[in-house]
Order: sequence, then structure tokens, then C-alpha cells
Amino acid sequence: MRLVLHKPEKRIETVHDFVKYITTLERKGSLPTAFRGQRFYGWPTKPKIFRDDVGLYKSEDLAVRDIVSIHPNEFESDKTMFDRLVRMQHFGLPTRLVDVTTNPLVALWFATEKSNDSDLWHGGVQALFIPKSRQRYYDSDRVSCMSNIANLKHTQKEKLFQHVENIKNVEEFNAQDEVKMLVFHIGMEKYNFINNLNPSDLVLPVYVKPKMSNKRIIAQSGAFMLYGAKGRKGRGNESNVITSHMWIHEDDKPEIRRELQLLGIHESILFPEIDKTAKFIAEQYGNDVRGRNMDSLI
Repeated sequence: MRLVLHKPEKRIETVHDFVKYITTLERKGSLPTAFRGQRFYGWPTKPKIFRDDVGLYKSEDLAVRDIVSIHPNEFESDKTMFDRLVRMQHFGLPTRLVDVTTNPLVALWFATEKSNDSDLWHGGVQALFIPKSRQRYYDSDRVSCMSNIANLKHTQKEKLFQHVENIKNVEEFNAQDEVKMLVFHIGMEKYNFINNLNPSDLVLPVYVKPKMSNKRIIAQSGAFMLYGAKGRKGRGNESNVITSHMWIHEDDKPEIRRELQLLGIHESILFPEIDKTAKFIAEQYGNDVRGRNMDSLI
């Protein structure tokens, strides 16, 4: 995986530093749309399935079918391919989604995850300014179009994006076999979908506001960046996503985590499954020396 080793200028040492800095961020009168935290600032922001070291991209269509085939009950309530991708992401399958959050403190928590190599893995937070033209709800046509690319075979995806790059006429584009196959998959969830697909709608990632349908999305104030093309630049005149970057030194991570816990941001809250709660409770009673030495209040 290619690393971005240029360190951001702004260093965050405390939660107070972070909140103070975040409240000053503004682009053309707008506040950040969303945030993303990573335990290393140098990791590029891309879907896990696009990473060469994961090696799943060529078999994406098989992976998304296999997991539904093996665990159909888990996906029974999902109406669209985007719904299924969200659930697959939740269970750890690499998808064409990137997790973001509307809560900057949640992003800071993920950025302060402890690293194995303290000389390199300093955390990072991105504030994303996403233009309205690149924002969608979970049920939009564009989200259906981009999500259903996951159902295409690898050769179909390659040809599809060759058409995106080379064919300028929308009618000619929609006459291609790969586009017809994509429209077939879209039609499985949108019966009245009109076969008039704009090629530029398949390329640039969009910010998607999901249904608040599971506890983890609610707890993390979650949203997603949905990607269409892998490694290709988009067409059209859509505005770019502007990002502002911050970094956290490895040595500052434990204290920031402690401060976040005082504010109610910790693993048991962000991951409300019972196993995470049990882990959090065990760590609290096992490692909290202050708690063991305090006199009882009763």
C-alpha cells in the first residue's frame, strides 16, 4: 500500500486542542461535512477492496454473493445493494465504502488507536468539506448505480470504465453490454429505473447519508464515502472534496483516549455489541489502579 509520508502541519496534543482547532475550520462559509480518523496519518483514503495488498477487487462480485449466500438471514431486511455493502462493511468484508463520521470526537478516537511502531504510526484526522453535488442519501439513483458496480465481473468493470473514459455520447454509452448489465442489477432494486445512465456518475466518490438502521452507525454518527472507479480520474465539472489534515503523536494517544473517555467516547459506546462492552468492563476493572485503591463511598 502506497503511503503518504508528508506530515500534516497541525499537531493535536489534547482534546482541547482538537476542539479549538475544529471550530476554526471553514471553507467558503461552510463547516466540515464529515471527519475520518486513522491510527496512521500516512494511509491514503481509499476503500479497502481497492488496496492491492488485500487482493479482493478481481473477485468482488463473488465475495458479495458468497457472504449473502452463507448468511442470508443477516441480509434479509436489506432492500438495496448499498444496504448490503454497509452490512458487509460492518462484518469486516472489504467493500467500496470508506467509513466517515459527522462527530469529530469519534474520528479523534479512531486516530488515537495504539500503534506497534511508535516511530512511524502517528495518528491522523481528516476534516472533509464535501460539495452538495457530491452528497447523496442512501436511496438515490446515483448510489444505486455506484453500489451495483460491485455485482459486475472484473472484466465487466474494466470494460465499463473504459467506456466511461472513451465514450462521450450518453446514448452510445448506455448501448454497451457492460452498462446494460449494470442497469439490470440496478433494476433488481429499482424497478422503474430509466436506462439513461450518466457515465460521470460512476466515477467520483460521493458522500452517502445512510439509514440509521444499526446500533454501530448510530453510536458512531456514521456515514460513508462510496467509490465507483478504482484508480481513474473522473469526468465532468463536479467540485472537488477539500480536506484539512491534523496529526497526533503516538505519545499523546493514551492521554487523548483518557480525555475522550471522560466525554463518553470509548470502545463500549462506539461498538455497542456485547463482546466490546465486556472487553471494556474487563479493562476498566483490571487496569484501573486508581479505582482499586479508592475507599468505598458506601
